[in-house]
Amino acid sequence: MAGKVSAKADIYSYGILLLEVFTRRKPTDEPFDENFSLRQWVAEAFPVAISVVTDSHLLDESNNTATERSAARNELLMTIMEIGLSCSRESPNERMEMKEVVAGLRRIRQKT
Repeated sequence: MAGKVSAKADIYSYGILLLEVFTRRKPTDEPFDENFSLRQWVAEAFPVAISVVTDSHLLDESNNTATERSAARNELLMTIMEIGLSCSRESPNERMEMKEVVAGLRRIRQKT
């Protein structure tokens, strides 16, 4: 990123923030370092093992015992993680535009 301030840098930061919120992990936590990042950890789990990296409090079945609600929640979490991963791609040109992020989040909101 080379420390430049830009809309694409803000989008990157927003993507990392989404990943932090929904994993309850920080980029500075163990085992993350310059060779293995929070983003890489989530990307390796996506989409098959997304529940492994998602904050367990968000997956607490005591709040949602119905399988249908659980499946819907998992779909929403996957969409949020996908947005976070897309926003935090290495190349600024490959990142989502903010209007796409907003549209994706609005779709999630409409489903809830």
